[in-house]
Amino acid sequence: MKTKSVLLIIVTVFFTTVFSNKNFAQESIDQKAKMLDLKLQLLDSKLELLDTKIKLWESKPAELDIRLDEIDDKIKTLNFDPAGINLKFLEVDAKIQELKEVNIPVIMPAPVIQEQEIEYFKDYKSAIMLNPVSLFEGTFHLSYERLLTDKFSVSISALATYATEQGMSQYFFSNQRFEYLSSFSNSYEIYQGESIAGTGIVLQGKNYLMANYKTRNKAPLGLYAAPQLMYRRVWITGEAMEYDIDEDEWVEKEIKQQLNICSAGVLIGTKIPVMKVLIVDIFVGGNIRLSKYDDESGLTKYKKWYNIDYSGVFPTAGIGIGILK
Repeated sequence: MKTKSVLLIIVTVFFTTVFSNKNFAQESIDQKAKMLDLKLQLLDSKLELLDTKIKLWESKPAELDIRLDEIDDKIKTLNFDPAGINLKFLEVDAKIQELKEVNIPVIMPAPVIQEQEIEYFKDYKSAIMLNPVSLFEGTFHLSYERLLTDKFSVSISALATYATEQGMSQYFFSNQRFEYLSSFSNSYEIYQGESIAGTGIVLQGKNYLMANYKTRNKAPLGLYAAPQLMYRRVWITGEAMEYDIDEDEWVEKEIKQQLNICSAGVLIGTKIPVMKVLIVDIFVGGNIRLSKYDDESGLTKYKKWYNIDYSGVFPTAGIGIGILK
């Protein structure tokens, strides 16, 4: 029994192995067939692409021929006659030769030259100026300036003053506060002024700041800075009521005061040319002014800045008009 069982097992294993190998071989054949089909399909695709490229290559020469035919048609439509153009050139050369043989003088038209007006600037050495603002203070202010170098000049001015309640100096005169030192009360008393008269002199040294630059406005024109010194001698007259002890009454007294004014300061201004000869001088600055009456021991005090006898720092500004020489 055991021998039969062993034989049965061996037979079973044999047949199982045989049939399984047969199935495996069958599956391997099928896979190879499928791979062969895929390769054939790829080969067909490559053949189709090659055929397409060949057709494209064959169509290019045909398109090129069409383009060349179109260009030939356009050239034929152009009206270009080289022989005719050469004839025209020959005719022109013949005309030129005839003119040379006749020897006709060639007359060239004279060129029209448009004259440009050249602006002429003269080098001036001096200037005479008048300060019109001072006229409203009753002062005639006339100055003469002379160049010493290309950018430095000296100016001297003369002042003549006469101001009253009438005329151009009316506003200036009416704003003055006149006071005198009374010998009776030994104090300052207000009186009614009648006139202000006097003379004066002003010295300036002007340094033209833009003289070294390449501008048309040479000194005495352009921007400048100037130190200034001034002296004035002024006489003030008026009337006041004073008590007379001998007569025991108030009497009218004439007041005469002599005033000395000294000032020093700095100005900055500019001179602008007008119509090549006239100039306008615009300036601003500041001064230290000291005023003293002859019959008083010290300088004036507690005066308003617009008073003629003011002592202290004083601003100044003005406009001058003059001519160049």
